[in-house]
Amino acid sequence: MDVKKKKYLESTTATAAKGIPEFAKVWVDVCGVIGEQHLLIQGWAFHPAHKSLNFNLENGKGEILNYYTLRTTRLDVNRHFNFKGTGHWGYCLLVEWPYDKPVNTASFRMIVSAGSQRKEVKLKPFVDLSGEDIFGHCMTWREGEKAELLEVMFKSMGNRTFEIPGIKNLNEGQLRSKINWHWDYILSVPGHGLFLSGWILDCQQYLASLVLRTSDGSYSENLLESPVRFSRPDVLEAFPDKAEQGYKAGFFTWVPMPHLIEQAKLELLFFTKEGSLGIIQLQQTNIREDVTLASQQVLVNFNVDGQEYQRNMRKHIAPALSALWSNRRYLLDAPQVEVLQFGQEVKNPKRSIIVPLYGRYDFLLHQVAQFIDDIDFAETELIYVLDDPRLYDSFIPFCYDTSMLFPVSFKVIYGGRNLGYAGANNLGARYATADKLVLLNSDIIPSSGGWISRIEQKAASLEDVGVVAPKLVFDDGTIQHIGMSFSKSIQFGNLWLNEHPSKGIPEWLVDTDSVMESPAVTGACMFISKTLYNSVGGLDESYVLGDFEDSDLCLKLRKAGYRHYVLTDEKLYHLERMSQSLFENRDWKFKITLYNAWQHTDRWGSLIEQLVR
Repeated sequence: MDVKKKKYLESTTATAAKGIPEFAKVWVDVCGVIGEQHLLIQGWAFHPAHKSLNFNLENGKGEILNYYTLRTTRLDVNRHFNFKGTGHWGYCLLVEWPYDKPVNTASFRMIVSAGSQRKEVKLKPFVDLSGEDIFGHCMTWREGEKAELLEVMFKSMGNRTFEIPGIKNLNEGQLRSKINWHWDYILSVPGHGLFLSGWILDCQQYLASLVLRTSDGSYSENLLESPVRFSRPDVLEAFPDKAEQGYKAGFFTWVPMPHLIEQAKLELLFFTKEGSLGIIQLQQTNIREDVTLASQQVLVNFNVDGQEYQRNMRKHIAPALSALWSNRRYLLDAPQVEVLQFGQEVKNPKRSIIVPLYGRYDFLLHQVAQFIDDIDFAETELIYVLDDPRLYDSFIPFCYDTSMLFPVSFKVIYGGRNLGYAGANNLGARYATADKLVLLNSDIIPSSGGWISRIEQKAASLEDVGVVAPKLVFDDGTIQHIGMSFSKSIQFGNLWLNEHPSKGIPEWLVDTDSVMESPAVTGACMFISKTLYNSVGGLDESYVLGDFEDSDLCLKLRKAGYRHYVLTDEKLYHLERMSQSLFENRDWKFKITLYNAWQHTDRWGSLIEQLVR
């Protein structure tokens, strides 16, 4: 023991033995400088006659310095004074010193007071502190007190905490003797961040922080602050003695890192509550064009029925999916477009019909067979946009055969890759030569000829026209679409979902006006001016795999002052599956739909609230 400290302790014991009331006995263990900007003073103060003490630090000018005080358990002090009660005798003062001011620690004074009593405590010379100096005096502290010191240091020093010299380093084996972990997915999106998913076993809460560091010395936030934790029975079964039943070993988090570069060296820093540091190399997967699998990996452990669903969507799932798909769009070159004309080209058409094709193309034959006797198609540019590269080799010969059977003029536009529903329509609009557009699904079949010109004539008499749509019915005569409305889903965090009123009801039971105004209409059949379409940027391509683009377009136009109409006396057949339900299958595609609904609600929730009043 330090000789001065021993004499000091002997004198305090003797004084206490004489029965003289003691104000406080104060000792300074260490005074030091951390990283040129932070000062640390640690020691103990024994004051059983007073519930608490006040600590003040003054510089030579009499100015009181700002600092953080932490009082801690010091059982060694209890033992020395033979004190049987409880008390927090340890203290730790952390001072943040401005970079632009020189540190003159020789003039510092520490004043300790309780009520009207006060005393000055002599400080030791300030020395450069290593990690061992800082945490070496914490051996008798409780775990929560050590964690609080680290938390304060992180708040004040940030990531410079990891760079304090002399911190005890742990290798992977030493770390795994206390905790265990495994990462299933490490999905890196350059310029955006990283999605980390796997499991961690740390039942004793050994870790204070978990931080990512890149090769350029940039740090992430503390990953332990707000991750998603979930049950992993397989992990508990594999490590039966490491955790109690019910422990949530599963772990995923989105880590915003806008400075992240492709193929960057990544390190995961495990910082323990004892002040030790373990550094583990990470091998991330850089996500480029093929993001569908990555999206499934992001969503696989996302529980849409949990209490934290909305928070987890906002903080982790939505930013991860947004980063994946926006990065894909950024990386893709402009499509190498191929345009093929079948039949004699229509010169100066009155309108252009755009039909995206994905997954199957046989509906083209059924549509063309219906269009052949319709006189409107003599003045109509019919455009099929092939949005599925897998179909190209068989689709082009099919088009040649179809054009030989039915002398209907149509174009095929191929962008060389999958652009999605919105991207395919936007590509078709770019190549359309008429100023009137009809966006049409491939499974829409007319009930009679002349439907295009009739709808155009009726639309011409309407006010502030945005989009006009006909009534759509299933092949059994039940309603599929007579306008779109919005309903709030309490089950899924008050998301606004798109609804089709009267869907599934026999059309003869639904009494409507021949012209109905609607907040939005379906994208299965939309009549819109090309100029108007382009003025709002067409369909938004940020929705994943095709959802909500039609209502998004309608709401963009509604915000600009336009109105949408359904002509219920004009009927087309829609061969969409009647039994399909959003809530039947909770697979990853369902979760994608919820993400799109979340994005749609975040963007248009306020306007929808006004429309449904």
